[in-house]
Amino acid sequence: MTKKIILTTMLMALSISAFAATEDNSKVINDLLSDIKSAQSKLESSQKKLTKSREKLAVQVREQEQLVAKLREKSAVSQRLQDEKTLSLQQLQNRLKTWTEQKQYQQNILSRFNHNMAQQPFSTQAAPEEKLAWLTEHLNGIDNRINPTWQSKKVVMPNGELNTAKVLALGPVKVFANEASNTAGFVSMIDSDNVSEPNSALLKAELVLATDESAGLFALMNTGSGTISFDPTLTRAFKINSQKETIIDHIGKGGIWIFPIVAFGVFALIIALLKAIQFVRLPSLIPAFNERFAQLEKITNAEDKIAAQQSLFAQAQGMQAKLIEIALNTEIGQKRDDRLFSNLLGSKHKLEYWLGAIAITAAVSPLLGLLGTVSGMIETFKLMTLFGAGDPAAVSGGISQALVTTELGLVVAIPALLLHALLSRRVKTYYGALESCGVNLSQLNNDK
Repeated sequence: MTKKIILTTMLMALSISAFAATEDNSKVINDLLSDIKSAQSKLESSQKKLTKSREKLAVQVREQEQLVAKLREKSAVSQRLQDEKTLSLQQLQNRLKTWTEQKQYQQNILSRFNHNMAQQPFSTQAAPEEKLAWLTEHLNGIDNRINPTWQSKKVVMPNGELNTAKVLALGPVKVFANEASNTAGFVSMIDSDNVSEPNSALLKAELVLATDESAGLFALMNTGSGTISFDPTLTRAFKINSQKETIIDHIGKGGIWIFPIVAFGVFALIIALLKAIQFVRLPSLIPAFNERFAQLEKITNAEDKIAAQQSLFAQAQGMQAKLIEIALNTEIGQKRDDRLFSNLLGSKHKLEYWLGAIAITAAVSPLLGLLGTVSGMIETFKLMTLFGAGDPAAVSGGISQALVTTELGLVVAIPALLLHALLSRRVKTYYGALESCGVNLSQLNNDK
């Protein structure tokens, strides 16, 4: 009984102590939560203060950067002024000279502009009606550029006739149509000094279109709608086309020295053709004739041997046949060698005959071209003495003669040089094989 009372007392004591511990923990947790909330509020307050301080510092930094930029500009100006103070006198003079040239150039441009604006096609004493007519024509020209319309103009045709035709200016391109002659095409201004006044410029027909191509221009003139051709080169193609010439016309500009150059060229060409025909007709050489002839000596039957030798001799033709004939009819010795050598010299002369004329043509043609050049330049200087150097048309004839003769001389010399080289190579190849055959035949044993 006593033990039960003791146990009960102990259990009650433990329960009371556990209950007390639970109450203490709840109090601690509540204290911690209150401390955390207090710390959070302090943190938020500190962050707000930092944000405000950061904004103030950013404004101050921008102000300082602007101040630094201004100070740098002032420093650069001060440095430039300091550099100018330290420049030498020669540098200052060069800079002043450059500024003076710039000023003079600008003044010239302004003066030219004022002169062009003040320039008028009539005198200051002209009547007001004349000035009013000029102004009206000028305004009509400007209006025609903005709104193109067909206008009656005087057009110089390719055959030299002066006809009245309808002209339409489409930007830089001008076309014409003449219903009376059923012709249409492109025109350009003859008076280049009067480009600013298109209504008073004389026009020239650069190109007359075919009937099917001009139908579009007539449709455009009559109905206001049509398909027309367009020149993207702005009449430059017409000028280039007008300068085209045939080979005969081009060669004819060379003057009198063209005739010997052409004569030498034809002469060299004929010789080259004849020599080429000669070389093509040359028979092929029998290779290793001595060895083949020695093989026939091994034939024991006399009739077969003679037949085989005759068949071998029949294969040889031309110059080689003559060498074989000399070797067979002459005994081995100095006499055979001399006859073979003499025959080889004759063959070489026959192969090289007239080749020197081609070489002479290749050497003389450039010299004749140079002679024509000198003659043309002399003629040019004579014309320059009479008419001066300001007119290119006056001296173009002599220059053309000088250039054409040089060109034709080279045109003749280069092919002649190539032909001579090719034909000489053929002669050397054939004669070398023939000479080798002759050397071998000098030792041929023809004992019967």
